Amino acid sequence: MPQGFVYILVSPNSNYIKIGGTERPISERLRGINGTEAYSDHGPWELSDFLHVTDWRLVEGEMHRHFRKHNVRDVAGTHELFDAPPHEARRRLQSTNDSLRVSREKTDELFSDRSVRLFLFKLFQLSGLFGNLDIQGAWTLSVLPKTKGGRWFTVNIGPHEVAFSTRKSIGGKFTHYLVLDRLILEYPQTIIWIGKQEGAVQDAEYAGADRAVLINFDEDFANAERFFGLPGVRRALIAYWAEALADLRQRDAKSVFARYHSYDAVSQLLRYKRASQNVFGTSPSFI
Repeated sequence: MPQGFVYILVSPNSNYIKIGGTERPISERLRGINGTEAYSDHGPWELSDFLHVTDWRLVEGEMHRHFRKHNVRDVAGTHELFDAPPHEARRRLQSTNDSLRVSREKTDELFSDRSVRLFLFKLFQLSGLFGNLDIQGAWTLSVLPKTKGGRWFTVNIGPHEVAFSTRKSIGGKFTHYLVLDRLILEYPQTIIWIGKQEGAVQDAEYAGADRAVLINFDEDFANAERFFGLPGVRRALIAYWAEALADLRQRDAKSVFARYHSYDAVSQLLRYKRASQNVFGTSPSFI
């Protein structure tokens, strides 16, 4: 069975959606589509939803059969455009049998605690990772990795570990680590909060990242997410992470940790994001 991805693409310049599948990384496939004349005329195409599955041809075939009546046949050079609402395609894709999802068990174990999912959601939201879904594999999210430190999850941007949480042996708390820009030092209220959580701020010894600092603090996940609302945290996250992500995009870089990336966890976080938007606000209609 060919393991790979089934994806849904949308474009602000098209009333159609594209439903396709690939064995290649999503970033490579998306670049190929936006560089193909027949599709690029309706682009730029953006990732609306995706699943990492054990048999992408099977799942893609089912999606195409389900939306067969909506298949667009009058655009030369294309055969995967559909005149269907994106939310209907996403709902159908999300109904894919769990047995076909890659690494589902680890994701479900991690997110069995809803506060863990909320923590990662806020991290993705503030840092800009949701805006960089197309370069997954350059940045990575590993869930329940087999490491000596007992990490619950770890986020890497290129070769650098920029966020991870480890379970403490006593007390039921976790120690949370994040790499930020050193402008966080300009916010004493936040530094005091870190200290009260038995945390610290120190230089992050990464080559070429002179402004990076590593902060850590102890909390359970339900209270740890409050950190993201503290003064300066959003600015410091964006200042370091956005620059690092832009550099990866410009260099078309790949991470040595790409094989450990959990597309399934990211897919679930993307669905959680949309559920939150439905409750608190709306996103652009073409999404």
